[in-house]
Amino acid sequence: MDFRQRVQKAFDEWNEKGFCEEARLLNEGVGADYFDTANPHFFTGDINSELVLIHLNPKRNKQEWNKKCDYSNFQSYWQSYERFGNRHYGKESERTHKSPFDHKQIRFLRPFGMLSLDNKDKYQNLENVIDSKLQLELVPFGSPDFLYHKIGIENLKPFVDRLISIIGEKQRKYVVFCGRVFEPILSDFIVDKTTHSFRLTKNDGNPTKSDFQVININLEKGNENINACIAPQFAKQGYPVTEYGKKVIELYGKRK
Repeated sequence: MDFRQRVQKAFDEWNEKGFCEEARLLNEGVGADYFDTANPHFFTGDINSELVLIHLNPKRNKQEWNKKCDYSNFQSYWQSYERFGNRHYGKESERTHKSPFDHKQIRFLRPFGMLSLDNKDKYQNLENVIDSKLQLELVPFGSPDFLYHKIGIENLKPFVDRLISIIGEKQRKYVVFCGRVFEPILSDFIVDKTTHSFRLTKNDGNPTKSDFQVININLEKGNENINACIAPQFAKQGYPVTEYGKKVIELYGKRK
C-alpha cells in the first residue's frame, strides 16, 4: 500500500464510520483517548518535493475532536492539503489566517534556496513555503500535546516504519526532523549518527547563550536507507531562525 492509498483508507473510514480504525487502536495501545480518531492530517504541500520537514502530529485541542467529514470526496480532501497554503494565503482566499509558525518557516527555509520566498507579496511567500515543500506528520491524528513517554515508543514504531517508506517513495534532497524528541523516537532505525554543536549569531551580533545542534542521521528499514538530519531546537522560541537554517544547510550530511 503506497502513501496515497493509505491516506485514502483513513479518509474512507472517517467518511463512512466517523472515525479511523488506526487511531482507535493507537488509543487502545496508549490506554487513553490521547488522539482524535477523526479528521486525519497526514501531509501538507507537494508530495513529490525534494525538501521534507517532519513534525510529530497536528496539534488539536479536544474541543476540535470528532469532526464530521464534510469533504465531497477523497480528491477534494487530498487537494485541500496539497493546496493548503493557497487556500489560506492565495489571491482568492480571504487571507485572514494568521500563523507565526508559517512566518517562522519562511525564515528557516530561505537559506535552503529551494523555494521562492523573496516575493514582494508576503502572502505569496506564505503560500509558497507551505505548498512548495512537503510537511509530513509522524502521527496523522491530532492531540493537545505529544508526550512520547506516555504514548510509548512501541506504539509509535509502526508510524516511524511507514514514515521512512513514504520518504523513500521519491527522490529527496533534504529531510529534516523538527524537534529533539525525534532522536529517541527514531532510535531503532538510526544506523549512523553525528552531532554538530555550535552557537548562533543573534541580530545584535552576539552569540546565543545556549548551544544549538544539527544531528545528521542515516535511517535504515529493510532495503531503505534515508539520509536525514534532526534539528533539535527548531521549536525553540526567540532564536535567530535564519541562522539556524544556514547551519542546517552547511552541516547537512557531514560526518566528523
